Amino acid sequence: MRATRSTRPRAYARRPADDSAPLLDLTPQVAPPSADLIAAVVSHADRETRLSATRVRRHLTPYRAAELVAAGRLNAAEAARSLDIAVVWDEREAEVARVIDDAPLRNRAQSGRAWWEDAWEDELWAETPSRPALRAVSGGRA
Repeated sequence: MRATRSTRPRAYARRPADDSAPLLDLTPQVAPPSADLIAAVVSHADRETRLSATRVRRHLTPYRAAELVAAGRLNAAEAARSLDIAVVWDEREAEVARVIDDAPLRNRAQSGRAWWEDAWEDELWAETPSRPALRAVSGGRA
């Protein structure tokens, strides 16, 4: 007797084959932020977002990072890396609750095929803004 396939659905879903997914991921892996860099973000952050009664999300803006480079507190590589880091600070405990690192997400978004070309395919970039046509008005002052 020949074995037949079960009509029961599989416990897992098969992922469709994607020709854009590389066989080997060659994107550079980002090292975790150092303790000095986290301390710089906590102490010099110029943006804060209140998350709860005791927790605040702190991060640097590009303008503040440039000020820290000019003051000699960060070098250019640390300043660029600090823009990807946000720190959740617990005010009650006076300690870092969580470090949020967006560098892997940015690298993944930029490592896709032709991300530069995709950025310029938007119709808003292709069209030049047109000026409204002037209307001829009859009458008015004589």
